Amino acid sequence: MTDLSHDALCLVGLCATDGVGPATVARLRAAARVDGVPLARVLELPLQRLESEIGLTAATAATVASLPDAAAAGRGALEWAAGAGYRVCIATAADYPTRLGACLGESAPAVLFVAGDLSLLGGPCVAVVGSRRPSPTAAEAARGLARRQAAAGFTVVSGAARGIDRIAHAAAVQAGGTALVPAVGVARFRWPAPGQARGQPGGWCVVGQFPPNAPWRAAQALMRNRTVAALSDAVVAFEPRDCGGTWHTSNTALALGRPLFVVSGSRHDAKGRGLSRLVRLGAIALDPGRMPDAEELAQLTAQYRPPRSAAQLGLFDGQEP
Repeated sequence: MTDLSHDALCLVGLCATDGVGPATVARLRAAARVDGVPLARVLELPLQRLESEIGLTAATAATVASLPDAAAAGRGALEWAAGAGYRVCIATAADYPTRLGACLGESAPAVLFVAGDLSLLGGPCVAVVGSRRPSPTAAEAARGLARRQAAAGFTVVSGAARGIDRIAHAAAVQAGGTALVPAVGVARFRWPAPGQARGQPGGWCVVGQFPPNAPWRAAQALMRNRTVAALSDAVVAFEPRDCGGTWHTSNTALALGRPLFVVSGSRHDAKGRGLSRLVRLGAIALDPGRMPDAEELAQLTAQYRPPRSAAQLGLFDGQEP
């Protein structure tokens, strides 16, 4: 993407700057729309006005004000992406994931750093997420589910974390397709088995939503979880505790109205203690010894009815300033 307008380059440069989160980008873009001026004009505001008029914190305003040339930063991000095997996809691009924009609206990532075959996200997708330390039963169930879904033409979406996420990615890339959504900037992202994934042409994609050099942060992990749920037609969560990443992804799926299926490795497994709570909130429990095939899961997804209170469950406070 080299034919971007000056304003689009400014947007890319802004989104490539560590310390500038999606809420900040949204505020700046909203100010530009209200005032009827280019984004570049808003970025030129002095520090005090960024705080008083835009509502940025002192630290974030200082970061924005320190950008000498956002468009130049955008061009630099494009050059870096091309050299690193990534490309930039802005929210107005034709290949921007439709589900993401439709589900999250103005809070969807304005810029993505992507690699691989992004068209995988245009077809049916299922998220497979879960414990970082899964039981053997849960690990085998997740592996089989991901393999069957991918073989049937579904893209398996997950967060590339240790445990269930990586098990699902590895199984899916061998059988069909998978989308990795890291919680760090893509420049810091290292695939667990890059040779394996890159050896499958068209069978994978990486979707980065943070500045390329952004380190892991708790707020980013929450935003990543939301993106995983938004990109998917349904979410299957293995061994959810009553806290942590899997719990947050599960609650976010319910809040977004995504069908949520939960799996416990054992009725007596402490890792699965969040399962009963999620079922009460509207999730459907699956038997790890009898996981559905792709057709059965599609039927369960079509029959799923979100809880009436789903809209009130939203955990959308994970946006960093």
